Amino acid sequence: MDHFAEAIRADRIPRTPGEEGLQDMRLIEAIYQAADGGTRLRLPEVKGRDVTRGPPLQDEE
Repeated sequence: MDHFAEAIRADRIPRTPGEEGLQDMRLIEAIYQAADGGTRLRLPEVKGRDVTRGPPLQDEE
């Protein structure tokens, strides 16, 4: 949370952008649905490794 606040203050893109949190929420929702229904769910594939991750960490100035 501190990193996110600092990114906002410094006008930088955070390492963990909202898209990553959204993907996490989709996975959690699918887990609940699968457990509730006792069935497997298939989610759409997200192409690429770490496609929702923000930019690499940089030294703080």
